[in-house]
Amino acid sequence: RMPKRGGRRRKTRTNKAEEVSEKELRQTPRCFIFKRGEVGGHVKDLIQNMREVMLPNTAKNLKESKMNRIEDYLAVAGGLHISHFIIFTSTKASTYMKLVKLPQGPTLTFRVDSFCLTRDVKVTQKRPRGFDRESTNAAVQVLNNFGAAVSAASGVGRPCPKPLVAEMLRSLFPAVDVPNFNEANCRRAALFHYDPESDHVHFRHFHVTKKPFGLDRGVSKLLRTVRLPKLGNKEDIADFVLGGGGAASDSEIETTQEAHGKDGKIGIRLTEAGPRMKLLLVKAEEGVCNGAVLYHRFATKTPTQQEVLEQKAKQRRKLKERNDMLTKRAGLDKDKKKKRLAKVEKAAETSRRAREALGEYDDVDEPPAEAPKAEASAGGGGTKRKRFNPLYKQKEKGGAAGKEGTVEFGDADKSGAKGKGKGKGKGK
Repeated sequence: RMPKRGGRRRKTRTNKAEEVSEKELRQTPRCFIFKRGEVGGHVKDLIQNMREVMLPNTAKNLKESKMNRIEDYLAVAGGLHISHFIIFTSTKASTYMKLVKLPQGPTLTFRVDSFCLTRDVKVTQKRPRGFDRESTNAAVQVLNNFGAAVSAASGVGRPCPKPLVAEMLRSLFPAVDVPNFNEANCRRAALFHYDPESDHVHFRHFHVTKKPFGLDRGVSKLLRTVRLPKLGNKEDIADFVLGGGGAASDSEIETTQEAHGKDGKIGIRLTEAGPRMKLLLVKAEEGVCNGAVLYHRFATKTPTQQEVLEQKAKQRRKLKERNDMLTKRAGLDKDKKKKRLAKVEKAAETSRRAREALGEYDDVDEPPAEAPKAEASAGGGGTKRKRFNPLYKQKEKGGAAGKEGTVEFGDADKSGAKGKGKGKGKGK
């Protein structure tokens, strides 16, 4: 526990991260392990178990989403120095595992014919071990029977027909530095065994323990300093020693292999940790899941068909590059247009403010409050303008029209009488 200070816990030990050189970052393989599409619960557990196998060079708590695409993982892979993708998918027929080498491929597709989870392996063990201490160092990789495969029909040794598989699996784990190898860091082993008869690749994962060589199992149990054996049910210690120290479980290998260490001869013991997988190569293709097919187990093509497919794949790559270039160019043009419009608007605003400061206005920029004043000063010599009354206007027009267009009978009679009398008088 951390000591308390002022009601809060104070951390006294701080583990500083070791500085890793850029060369070591590039040489150490790292991988992302994730699923694509809908998978079952057992496959999800298998993905988590494979992440534990690939520790510490993988993301154990990688978050996945249905919206994520392969391009999204590729976008972040470069900055994190990711060299491989292990992708699990499921269909109604079977479960598949894709092994992808970044950044340019190739891609291998394996069919998972059978698998066993870590918890299923630990059930059969008498004393299962955990991953707390062992996960700090990468597992030592062992490739068996990939150099030469023996045909069941002829019985004659021949080169392995899958050299690409061996090379891809070899690059999945960091290489062993023999001059600077530390035995204490060898705590796990990952085994890939090729069966030429069934053409399957078997995967196993083991814990590695060391003990003095040449001692019986019972004696070695008595000499160890931790997890001492229980002798309460034994009448004599000889029964425990001669009995081999108790029976072991099926997943524990009793045979101790001799090896040469710094302290002389030591014994190496392997305890299976899980998971197990039985893989069958189905397809090999170029690129990252979208290139030309190099090998297919169930579909054979003539050289002409293969050439046509390669040309189509090349055209798809060119079209994708062209689309990416056009998209990038369109984005740049759009940004340039926005900057140009912003510059024009800024210049117009600056000029408008300058004209306002000088008291000069254009027809568009003329303030609306000054227009009635100008009309009033022009029409009435600066007097206040009267309110518009349409009835008053109609009344004036009606009065004027009445004076001009109407005839008064009294006036007409007088004028007629005058004219008639004058005429009569003149005629007379």
